Amino acid sequence: MKKWILITAILSLPWLFQAQTCQGSSQQDFSSYQPSTSYQGSSFQQVLKVISDANAPLKSKKELDEFAAYKSGQLPHYPVNAMTVFSSSPALLKDAQRTVSERHDYYDYLPKKLHANGVCLIGEWQVDQPSVYSGYFKQGSRGLFIGRASVTMNEIHRGSKRGFGFAEKIFPTLNESEIVKTANFFTVDVMLGTNTDRILETAMTNEPESGFNFSALGLGLRVASTLKKADENPSFRPVTPVAKLNESGSVKNPHWIRVSAARNLVKNDQIDFRSEILQAMKDNPELVFNIDVSDTVSDRKAEGWTRIGSIKIRKALVSYGCDRQLHFAHPRLVD
Repeated sequence: MKKWILITAILSLPWLFQAQTCQGSSQQDFSSYQPSTSYQGSSFQQVLKVISDANAPLKSKKELDEFAAYKSGQLPHYPVNAMTVFSSSPALLKDAQRTVSERHDYYDYLPKKLHANGVCLIGEWQVDQPSVYSGYFKQGSRGLFIGRASVTMNEIHRGSKRGFGFAEKIFPTLNESEIVKTANFFTVDVMLGTNTDRILETAMTNEPESGFNFSALGLGLRVASTLKKADENPSFRPVTPVAKLNESGSVKNPHWIRVSAARNLVKNDQIDFRSEILQAMKDNPELVFNIDVSDTVSDRKAEGWTRIGSIKIRKALVSYGCDRQLHFAHPRLVD
Protein backbone atom coordinates (compact mmCIF):
# COMPACT_ATOMS: atom_id res chain seq x y z
CA MET A 1 0.00 0.00 0.00
CA LYS A 2 2.82 2.39 0.88
CA LYS A 3 4.35 1.77 -2.53
CA TRP A 4 1.20 2.93 -4.29
CA ILE A 5 0.95 5.99 -2.05
CA LEU A 6 4.52 6.93 -2.97
CA ILE A 7 3.82 6.48 -6.66
CA THR A 8 0.73 8.67 -6.60
CA ALA A 9 2.40 11.23 -4.33
CA ILE A 10 5.29 11.71 -6.71
CA LEU A 11 3.18 11.82 -9.84
CA SER A 12 1.92 15.35 -9.77
CA LEU A 13 4.84 17.30 -8.38
CA PRO A 14 5.22 20.70 -10.06
CA TRP A 15 8.83 20.20 -11.11
CA LEU A 16 8.80 18.53 -14.51
CA PHE A 17 9.70 21.04 -17.17
CA GLN A 18 11.23 21.16 -20.59
CA ALA A 19 13.71 24.04 -20.84
CA GLN A 20 15.58 25.39 -23.81
CA THR A 21 17.17 28.68 -22.79
CA CYS A 22 17.70 30.18 -19.33
CA GLN A 23 17.63 33.85 -18.38
CA GLY A 24 20.68 35.83 -19.34
CA SER A 25 22.33 33.02 -21.29
CA SER A 26 22.61 31.60 -24.76
CA GLN A 27 20.71 28.49 -25.78
CA GLN A 28 21.69 25.40 -23.80
CA ASP A 29 21.72 21.74 -24.78
CA PHE A 30 20.22 19.93 -21.82
CA SER A 31 21.02 16.59 -23.41
CA SER A 32 24.49 17.21 -21.91
CA TYR A 33 23.15 18.90 -18.80
CA GLN A 34 25.47 20.61 -16.34
CA PRO A 35 24.13 22.48 -13.28
CA SER A 36 24.46 26.25 -13.68
CA THR A 37 26.07 28.48 -11.07
CA SER A 38 25.40 31.74 -12.90
CA TYR A 39 22.19 32.77 -11.13
CA GLN A 40 22.58 36.29 -9.76
CA GLY A 41 18.95 37.01 -8.99
CA SER A 42 16.19 38.99 -10.68
CA SER A 43 14.19 42.08 -10.01
CA PHE A 44 10.45 41.85 -9.49
CA GLN A 45 10.11 44.18 -12.47
CA GLN A 46 12.07 41.81 -14.73
CA VAL A 47 9.96 38.79 -13.84
CA LEU A 48 6.75 40.80 -14.09
CA LYS A 49 7.70 41.79 -17.64
CA VAL A 50 8.21 38.12 -18.52
CA ILE A 51 4.78 37.04 -17.29
CA SER A 52 3.22 40.16 -18.86
CA ASP A 53 4.51 38.97 -22.26
CA ALA A 54 6.73 42.00 -22.82
CA ASN A 55 9.28 41.18 -25.53
CA ALA A 56 8.93 37.40 -25.40
CA PRO A 57 11.86 35.82 -27.35
CA LEU A 58 9.83 33.82 -29.87
CA LYS A 59 12.11 31.67 -32.03
CA SER A 60 9.95 29.01 -33.67
CA LYS A 61 6.57 28.70 -35.36
CA LYS A 62 5.33 26.69 -32.39
CA GLU A 63 6.26 29.49 -29.98
CA LEU A 64 4.71 32.11 -32.26
CA ASP A 65 1.47 30.13 -32.50
CA GLU A 66 1.32 29.59 -28.74
CA PHE A 67 1.96 33.27 -28.07
CA ALA A 68 -0.75 34.28 -30.54
CA ALA A 69 -3.30 32.13 -28.72
CA TYR A 70 -2.81 34.08 -25.49
CA LYS A 71 -2.90 37.41 -27.30
CA SER A 72 -6.23 36.47 -28.86
CA GLY A 73 -7.72 36.07 -25.38
CA GLN A 74 -7.80 32.26 -25.32
CA LEU A 75 -7.11 30.13 -22.27
CA PRO A 76 -5.03 27.36 -23.86
CA HIS A 77 -5.48 23.83 -22.53
CA TYR A 78 -2.20 21.97 -22.82
CA PRO A 79 -2.74 18.19 -22.57
CA VAL A 80 -0.88 16.24 -19.89
CA ASN A 81 -0.45 12.55 -20.71
CA ALA A 82 2.24 9.91 -21.24
CA MET A 83 3.06 11.28 -24.68
CA THR A 84 3.51 14.90 -23.58
CA VAL A 85 5.52 13.90 -20.49
CA PHE A 86 7.85 11.35 -22.09
CA SER A 87 8.06 12.06 -25.82
CA SER A 88 9.84 15.42 -25.59
CA SER A 89 13.51 16.02 -24.83
CA PRO A 90 15.53 16.47 -22.68
CA ALA A 91 15.49 13.12 -20.92
CA LEU A 92 13.20 13.07 -17.91
CA LEU A 93 16.00 12.48 -15.39
CA LYS A 94 18.13 15.35 -16.69
CA ASP A 95 15.03 17.52 -16.75
CA ALA A 96 14.40 16.76 -13.08
CA GLN A 97 18.06 17.24 -12.14
CA ARG A 98 18.05 20.67 -13.72
CA THR A 99 15.03 21.91 -11.84
CA VAL A 100 16.51 21.05 -8.42
CA SER A 101 19.88 22.57 -9.40
CA GLU A 102 19.05 25.66 -11.47
CA ARG A 103 17.73 28.75 -9.66
CA HIS A 104 16.80 30.89 -12.66
CA ASP A 105 13.48 32.71 -12.29
CA TYR A 106 12.56 32.37 -15.97
CA TYR A 107 13.70 30.86 -19.24
CA ASP A 108 13.24 31.83 -22.86
CA TYR A 109 11.04 28.78 -23.33
CA LEU A 110 9.89 26.47 -20.56
CA PRO A 111 6.77 24.35 -21.13
CA LYS A 112 5.66 22.63 -17.94
CA LYS A 113 5.19 18.90 -18.41
CA LEU A 114 2.75 18.25 -15.56
CA HIS A 115 1.48 21.61 -14.27
CA ALA A 116 1.03 22.82 -17.83
CA ASN A 117 -2.02 25.04 -17.30
CA GLY A 118 -1.83 27.92 -14.83
CA VAL A 119 -2.61 31.48 -13.82
CA CYS A 120 -0.10 33.90 -12.30
CA LEU A 121 -0.82 35.90 -9.16
CA ILE A 122 1.00 39.12 -8.27
CA GLY A 123 1.11 40.79 -4.89
CA GLU A 124 2.91 40.87 -1.54
CA TRP A 125 4.08 38.41 1.13
CA GLN A 126 3.40 39.65 4.67
CA VAL A 127 4.15 38.05 8.06
CA ASP A 128 2.23 40.01 10.69
CA GLN A 129 2.17 37.58 13.63
CA PRO A 130 4.88 36.54 16.14
CA SER A 131 7.04 33.70 14.87
CA VAL A 132 9.91 31.58 16.21
CA TYR A 133 11.27 31.10 12.69
CA SER A 134 13.98 32.91 10.75
CA GLY A 135 14.27 34.74 7.44
CA TYR A 136 11.01 35.69 5.78
CA PHE A 137 9.05 33.77 8.38
CA LYS A 138 9.92 36.47 10.93
CA GLN A 139 7.22 38.87 12.08
CA GLY A 140 7.37 42.06 10.05
CA SER A 141 8.72 40.40 6.90
CA ARG A 142 7.32 41.88 3.71
CA GLY A 143 8.30 41.12 0.15
CA LEU A 144 7.01 41.34 -3.38
CA PHE A 145 5.41 38.12 -4.57
CA ILE A 146 4.72 36.26 -7.79
CA GLY A 147 2.93 32.92 -7.70
CA ARG A 148 1.42 30.49 -10.15
CA ALA A 149 -1.75 28.53 -9.42
CA SER A 150 -2.17 25.39 -11.49
CA VAL A 151 -3.71 21.95 -11.70
CA THR A 152 -1.48 18.95 -11.16
CA MET A 153 -2.43 17.02 -14.27
CA ASN A 154 -4.76 17.37 -17.25
CA GLU A 155 -8.17 18.33 -15.84
CA ILE A 156 -8.92 22.05 -15.61
CA HIS A 157 -12.74 22.13 -15.32
CA ARG A 158 -15.00 21.84 -12.32
CA GLY A 159 -16.75 18.44 -12.27
CA SER A 160 -13.49 16.55 -12.93
CA LYS A 161 -10.89 15.46 -10.41
CA ARG A 162 -8.46 18.34 -10.06
CA GLY A 163 -5.38 18.64 -7.86
CA PHE A 164 -4.67 22.30 -7.16
CA GLY A 165 -1.11 23.57 -6.85
CA PHE A 166 0.40 26.91 -5.90
CA ALA A 167 4.06 27.71 -6.66
CA GLU A 168 5.28 30.70 -4.65
CA LYS A 169 8.18 33.08 -5.34
CA ILE A 170 9.18 35.68 -2.72
CA PHE A 171 11.35 38.71 -3.50
CA PRO A 172 13.00 39.98 -0.28
CA THR A 173 12.34 43.62 -1.15
CA LEU A 174 9.56 46.12 -1.79
CA ASN A 175 11.67 47.83 -4.45
CA GLU A 176 10.41 46.54 -7.80
CA SER A 177 13.67 47.33 -9.62
CA GLU A 178 16.09 45.85 -7.05
CA ILE A 179 17.82 42.66 -8.18
CA VAL A 180 17.55 40.00 -5.46
CA LYS A 181 17.79 36.24 -5.13
CA THR A 182 14.30 34.84 -4.70
CA ALA A 183 12.99 32.09 -2.43
CA ASN A 184 10.58 29.52 -3.88
CA PHE A 185 8.30 26.94 -2.31
CA PHE A 186 5.42 24.72 -3.42
CA THR A 187 2.05 23.67 -2.09
CA VAL A 188 -0.58 21.24 -3.41
CA ASP A 189 -3.88 20.02 -1.94
CA VAL A 190 -4.43 16.44 -3.21
CA MET A 191 -2.02 15.46 -5.93
CA LEU A 192 -4.23 13.10 -7.89
CA GLY A 193 -7.17 15.41 -7.42
CA THR A 194 -10.52 15.67 -5.69
CA ASN A 195 -13.92 16.98 -6.72
CA THR A 196 -13.43 20.30 -4.90
CA ASP A 197 -15.45 22.89 -6.80
CA ARG A 198 -13.13 25.86 -6.41
CA ILE A 199 -9.44 26.54 -5.90
CA LEU A 200 -10.52 29.29 -3.49
CA GLU A 201 -12.10 26.61 -1.26
CA THR A 202 -9.10 24.34 -0.80
CA ALA A 203 -5.99 24.27 1.40
CA MET A 204 -2.58 23.40 -0.02
CA THR A 205 0.51 22.15 1.83
CA ASN A 206 4.14 21.28 1.10
CA GLU A 207 3.47 17.60 1.86
CA PRO A 208 0.11 16.99 0.25
CA GLU A 209 -2.19 14.00 0.27
CA SER A 210 -1.71 11.60 -2.62
CA GLY A 211 -5.35 10.79 -3.33
CA PHE A 212 -6.34 8.04 -5.73
CA ASN A 213 -6.94 8.05 -9.46
CA PHE A 214 -6.69 4.62 -11.08
CA SER A 215 -6.34 6.03 -14.60
CA ALA A 216 -3.12 7.83 -13.63
CA LEU A 217 -1.27 4.92 -12.03
CA GLY A 218 0.37 3.75 -15.26
CA LEU A 219 1.94 7.16 -15.83
CA GLY A 220 2.86 7.33 -12.16
CA LEU A 221 4.88 4.10 -12.34
CA ARG A 222 7.04 5.55 -15.10
CA VAL A 223 7.51 8.92 -13.43
CA ALA A 224 8.19 7.69 -9.90
CA SER A 225 11.25 5.56 -10.64
CA THR A 226 12.89 8.46 -12.47
CA LEU A 227 12.22 11.27 -10.00
CA LYS A 228 13.55 9.32 -7.05
CA LYS A 229 16.95 9.44 -8.75
CA ALA A 230 16.90 13.25 -8.78
CA ASP A 231 15.73 13.82 -5.20
CA GLU A 232 15.41 11.43 -2.27
CA ASN A 233 11.89 12.43 -1.21
CA PRO A 234 10.17 14.41 -3.98
CA SER A 235 6.77 14.17 -2.28
CA PHE A 236 7.92 16.65 0.40
CA ARG A 237 9.18 20.12 -0.48
CA PRO A 238 10.99 21.97 2.34
CA VAL A 239 10.50 25.67 3.00
CA THR A 240 14.11 26.25 4.09
CA PRO A 241 14.78 28.82 1.32
CA VAL A 242 12.18 31.13 2.89
CA ALA A 243 13.80 30.75 6.33
CA LYS A 244 17.22 31.56 4.82
CA LEU A 245 16.02 34.64 2.94
CA ASN A 246 17.99 37.70 4.18
CA GLU A 247 18.94 35.76 7.32
CA SER A 248 22.39 36.41 8.83
CA GLY A 249 21.84 34.34 11.99
CA SER A 250 20.78 30.79 12.65
CA VAL A 251 18.15 29.30 10.35
CA LYS A 252 14.90 27.86 11.70
CA ASN A 253 11.99 26.93 9.48
CA PRO A 254 8.60 25.31 10.04
CA HIS A 255 8.35 21.75 8.82
CA TRP A 256 4.98 22.28 7.14
CA ILE A 257 3.26 25.22 5.52
CA ARG A 258 -0.38 25.56 4.49
CA VAL A 259 -1.79 28.14 2.09
CA SER A 260 -5.53 28.73 1.70
CA ALA A 261 -7.78 31.53 0.49
CA ALA A 262 -9.48 33.68 3.12
CA ARG A 263 -13.01 32.52 3.84
CA ASN A 264 -14.63 35.93 3.36
CA LEU A 265 -13.74 36.20 -0.34
CA VAL A 266 -16.56 36.48 -2.85
CA LYS A 267 -16.63 33.18 -4.76
CA ASN A 268 -17.94 32.49 -8.28
CA ASP A 269 -19.05 29.54 -10.40
CA GLN A 270 -16.58 29.71 -13.28
CA ILE A 271 -15.88 26.23 -14.65
CA ASP A 272 -12.19 26.74 -15.51
CA PHE A 273 -10.07 27.35 -12.39
CA ARG A 274 -8.17 30.10 -14.22
CA SER A 275 -11.41 31.91 -14.99
CA GLU A 276 -12.39 31.45 -11.35
CA ILE A 277 -9.26 33.34 -10.24
CA LEU A 278 -9.67 36.07 -12.87
CA GLN A 279 -13.34 36.59 -11.96
CA ALA A 280 -12.51 36.65 -8.24
CA MET A 281 -10.05 39.48 -8.88
CA LYS A 282 -12.94 41.50 -10.31
CA ASP A 283 -15.31 40.64 -7.46
CA ASN A 284 -12.88 41.36 -4.60
CA PRO A 285 -10.59 44.32 -3.81
CA GLU A 286 -7.78 41.78 -3.47
CA LEU A 287 -7.34 38.04 -2.98
CA VAL A 288 -5.97 37.06 0.41
CA PHE A 289 -4.31 33.70 1.07
CA ASN A 290 -3.56 32.80 4.68
CA ILE A 291 -0.08 31.53 5.60
CA ASP A 292 -0.28 28.81 8.26
CA VAL A 293 2.66 26.82 9.66
CA SER A 294 3.13 23.75 11.86
CA ASP A 295 5.81 21.48 13.28
CA THR A 296 3.35 18.88 14.51
CA VAL A 297 0.76 18.17 11.81
CA SER A 298 0.82 17.77 8.04
CA ASP A 299 -2.89 17.08 7.54
CA ARG A 300 -4.30 20.16 5.82
CA LYS A 301 -7.66 19.72 7.60
CA ALA A 302 -6.35 18.98 11.10
CA GLU A 303 -5.99 21.22 14.14
CA GLY A 304 -2.48 22.39 15.04
CA TRP A 305 -1.82 25.03 12.40
CA THR A 306 -0.80 28.59 13.35
CA ARG A 307 -1.50 31.56 11.11
CA ILE A 308 1.53 33.87 10.80
CA GLY A 309 0.58 36.07 7.87
CA SER A 310 -0.92 36.36 4.43
CA ILE A 311 -0.25 36.67 0.73
CA LYS A 312 -2.19 39.61 -0.68
CA ILE A 313 -2.84 39.36 -4.42
CA ARG A 314 -3.58 42.53 -6.35
CA LYS A 315 -3.44 41.19 -9.92
CA ALA A 316 -3.86 37.90 -11.79
CA LEU A 317 -3.16 37.02 -15.40
CA VAL A 318 -2.98 34.10 -17.80
CA SER A 319 -0.11 34.54 -20.22
CA TYR A 320 2.50 32.90 -22.41
CA GLY A 321 5.21 33.99 -19.98
CA CYS A 322 3.34 32.48 -17.05
CA ASP A 323 2.87 29.07 -18.71
CA ARG A 324 5.90 28.88 -21.00
CA GLN A 325 8.72 30.88 -19.36
CA LEU A 326 8.32 31.31 -15.60
CA HIS A 327 10.38 28.96 -13.40
CA PHE A 328 10.28 28.08 -9.71
CA ALA A 329 13.46 26.46 -8.38
CA HIS A 330 12.79 23.31 -6.34
CA PRO A 331 14.65 23.07 -3.04
CA ARG A 332 16.16 19.67 -2.25
CA LEU A 333 15.27 18.03 1.01
CA VAL A 334 18.85 18.54 2.24
CA ASP A 335 18.88 22.29 1.53
